[in-house]
Amino acid sequence: MSLMLFLFLLIIELPRNTDINSTPFSPAASPACTPDPPPPAAYIITEPHPNDISNARTVISLTNFTPSDEAHSRGYATNWIDVAKPYAPWKTLADFQYTEGAVKGLLKPDLIDDQLKHITGDWSGGHSKLTIRNYREYKLALDRATISGVKFHKATAEAEVWGVKRKYSFFYRDPWEWIKTLLQDPSLAHHSNWKSRKMFYSEGDHVERFINEPWTADHWSEVDLDKGLVTKHVKMFPIVLRALWLPSEIRNASGNGGGVILGFMVIVTDPGDPNDRSEKENYEWAQFRREIYQQVFEKIFSTLYVPACRGETVTCGDDFTRICYPGFLIESLDMEEAWSFTCCRAGRAKFPCPRCLVRQEMLDCLHKKFPPRTTQVMRRVVEEAQRALTVTRKEEILRNNGLHDVIHFMWNFRFCDPYQAVTYDLLHASESGKWGHHLWKLTLEVLEALKLSSEATRIMKGFPRWRNLKHIDDLATKDFTDGQTHLDIWKCIVFVLAQILPRGASLIPCTRALLQFRMMAGLKLMTESRIRVIKAFTLAYESCCERVHEEHGKNFCFPKQHFLGHAVDDILAKGVLRNATTRVGEGTHQEVAQHYAATNFRDVDGQISLRDEEQEAVARTRLFVDEFNAQLANNAGQLEPEEDGPTHEETAQFHAGGSARAIPKSKLPPAAADNHWIFGSALRHGDSRSYEDLYAAGDPVFRDFDPRLRTFLHDQFPLEFLTYEDTIEIEVFRCVYVAYQSKDDWTQCEDILRCNDNWYNKGPRRDCIIFNSDQPGLAAARLRTLLRCRLPSGRVVDLVIVQVMKSSNWRPRTPWDGCLVFSEEVNFTFLLMDYVIRGALLAPVRPHPTSRAHINLHYLVDAVDGDMFLRCLNATEHAPMRPD
Repeated sequence: MSLMLFLFLLIIELPRNTDINSTPFSPAASPACTPDPPPPAAYIITEPHPNDISNARTVISLTNFTPSDEAHSRGYATNWIDVAKPYAPWKTLADFQYTEGAVKGLLKPDLIDDQLKHITGDWSGGHSKLTIRNYREYKLALDRATISGVKFHKATAEAEVWGVKRKYSFFYRDPWEWIKTLLQDPSLAHHSNWKSRKMFYSEGDHVERFINEPWTADHWSEVDLDKGLVTKHVKMFPIVLRALWLPSEIRNASGNGGGVILGFMVIVTDPGDPNDRSEKENYEWAQFRREIYQQVFEKIFSTLYVPACRGETVTCGDDFTRICYPGFLIESLDMEEAWSFTCCRAGRAKFPCPRCLVRQEMLDCLHKKFPPRTTQVMRRVVEEAQRALTVTRKEEILRNNGLHDVIHFMWNFRFCDPYQAVTYDLLHASESGKWGHHLWKLTLEVLEALKLSSEATRIMKGFPRWRNLKHIDDLATKDFTDGQTHLDIWKCIVFVLAQILPRGASLIPCTRALLQFRMMAGLKLMTESRIRVIKAFTLAYESCCERVHEEHGKNFCFPKQHFLGHAVDDILAKGVLRNATTRVGEGTHQEVAQHYAATNFRDVDGQISLRDEEQEAVARTRLFVDEFNAQLANNAGQLEPEEDGPTHEETAQFHAGGSARAIPKSKLPPAAADNHWIFGSALRHGDSRSYEDLYAAGDPVFRDFDPRLRTFLHDQFPLEFLTYEDTIEIEVFRCVYVAYQSKDDWTQCEDILRCNDNWYNKGPRRDCIIFNSDQPGLAAARLRTLLRCRLPSGRVVDLVIVQVMKSSNWRPRTPWDGCLVFSEEVNFTFLLMDYVIRGALLAPVRPHPTSRAHINLHYLVDAVDGDMFLRCLNATEHAPMRPD
């Protein structure tokens, strides 16, 4: 099962020393908000919720903007740590370190017993620092450590089908107890977002709202007196909770504040073959499964019912008392699980969407809105069906609303709707859905029919490599199943097929339009203008699907196609879609798989639950030990450094944005410690004339190298007064780390670019860049040499030799929206590193067009990440995407 639920907490924040019993449930009056005078440059303004007791408006300049250390740190508080024994309840640090290794390694009891016997005995001669001497003592210490965590309990669910009562057992944790541990954790208090807020981007006269985290979206604001969120992720066996009131960097990680396994969903195994049963019997089995699932959820979340209706007072980690009202906000799941979770009928139903009442034959219509499902309406439908006088009438009522006769456990929660909470999942709906299971399969069929499979594989194999983009060598000969591989193929496939499919092939603009939607919908931050572009891409995709249907007979009337129409509403109501993707739960499945491998494969849920409790215990202790050590190192760093010790500048170089990298060893030091680039992998050191003498014969880059370099440096730095007799020291490097401010969310990102004649024995790799130019549009170039020069005055200059890419008006057989083509110049040009913006992926046009036989043409691949997509979008005929 693949399910993620987001549980929000409606919170009333009480002043200190307030009599809780006398506090009425009512929002405070909303004070008038008048914006501060805007700074002259681009900036972000945060408007707090009126009931926020701090009520502090913040303004953040985007000039040289970097995320604050606080926003991205884990910031654990020291008052939870035993400064004498941060490894308690273990007696010694060695005891904890051994236990940590044994738990992570999933060691068997007999192996632990044997190791401890030797470590504390003959291996150490009786001088071991371990005080635990056998498995029994090891387990006693570990059990003491797990007491402070939330323990697992066992429960059962049962229902009757075809006259047989079936019973299923499962393990679960109390979600309310886990939520309270996070609320009361002082190390997480200053990361917690108790209330909604509105965020705005402003530059000059342009002001627009933007959305990222759910507390900046509409739904939270609509029900907000003061709130927070929790995520619940259910997938296959594990049910995982994540605290959505915490930033995504914390809640999606594995440390403090990250996800915790809440329980294990039962697997209702079908006792027979659905093809051998009647339609009525299949319906009865589907209803039985939904009844079991609802019982499991009802039991797990039973402790939330009372606080959901009446609220519960919690003193949080910042010593403020808040009344918390839990409710579910988001469900992110595959379509199959969405039907099960919402108790709706499946894909062949008359009304198959779990979100709205769209008819089966209208699933390919993306430009229309349909009546939404709501708790109130669906509850009335089920109640009416249960009052029906005949089975036929009851079935008619349920069929006409696409429902099963099941009472949903979530109907009794105050601030949630199980239907509207179903959220567009990028992984299942786009990457593995419309693309992976539909358009990609159709593409493979077309390639096979045209006998172009081997040609497409050859082109893809020669596709340039790029960081975080999987290199696919066997495009058409392997069946890919994971969503990430599908996404990586999707990002490249248009550039592979453009010249080999017949002219005007409908698959190319259709694939491209869906990819444009995916790139925009996957952004980390969503503005009003970006929402408008997403809507335009959705309509373009719908139009392209009509052409594909006409050309290939492809039927687009399937639920995941229709669900694309709900994506914009989800963003506006709940925040950007990356908040709800099931991709973040994949690490949990790997963890559970490891636990499963260490069991005896019988009654595994209990064994996995125990191992998870143990892993959480050692992870919690490791947190305290690391924080304790960090404090010691901090205190030691405040002492005066030794005279012979290395200075800070000698051990690290800082990007302009503030992130540090170790300085690679090189003969020539960098000119500054805060450039937005760092050279790495030093290759050669010498002077400009010796370089020309040694390499000019075999490498055209160095022909006339010395006079060209002197001319360039004289033009750039006329006050250096370079003469012919002056020596210019040179050092060549093979890679460069380039930091840049992302257009997606204004945070700092980094590219690692290679300029290597033989990269890992795979031949030359010379990456490309985009750079600042006085010409309109994007300026691109290929790196040929990375140089550091030291002038006679002592000045150090970092520069690159590039082959400039000029914008070309040539277009492939089937161009696409946003197609950018560049031709590579033969000449070599010097360029200061100051003008380099970031790396770029340019793919050679293959097969090479015969009409341009002597010109190297390249496509600019804009889908590598959100930042590049926005930069290229701004460079085409589309409306500018703020911020520019």
